[in-house]
Amino acid sequence: MIDNIYLKSPIITERLCIKKITADELLLIRAETNYDETNKMTCRPIIKREGNELVEFYNHIIKKENNLIFSIWRKQDEELVGKVSFNDYNPRNKSMELGYYMIPRFRKYGYMREALTSLLDILFKEMELNKIYAQTASFNIESIQLLEKMGFKKDGTLRNHHEHNEKFYDDHIFSILNKEWNNCSQPASY
Repeated sequence: MIDNIYLKSPIITERLCIKKITADELLLIRAETNYDETNKMTCRPIIKREGNELVEFYNHIIKKENNLIFSIWRKQDEELVGKVSFNDYNPRNKSMELGYYMIPRFRKYGYMREALTSLLDILFKEMELNKIYAQTASFNIESIQLLEKMGFKKDGTLRNHHEHNEKFYDDHIFSILNKEWNNCSQPASY
């Protein structure tokens, strides 16, 4: 059932093409990403992998049955700009965790909001999810602002949950419910 969402791709928006990600695309995103930045943005341990070990790891996460991972391409020049993942599908609770990453040089153009608007629309309609939730560090102001602009509500705080540079920060949990998504009017412009 979850893989049926990939049948909707490529998803074409005003400026983007969104499709099922490949290991090669994950490698391209990694090549554009500083390890310290990746490590900063997640509270989960990051294991440094290289070569075949990294490719095997990427192929493993792409094939997980309860995950959806999409690459985001800019239509005008076919540049890979980022990725969106929906993880840990819970059929009982009808929920998934949202993750996203935009290559730094493509930030502040509204691409992630445009991609998320299309993807959330599809997931809420096609999978009839009840909730999509996200976890972000308290210092990640851009991520918090994006979630709030998308209509996500802050559910709570995981206190001192996120270590960065030997200091602990809070992580915030945000979510949006199907009924909230469908009742709010999504803006035409991004």
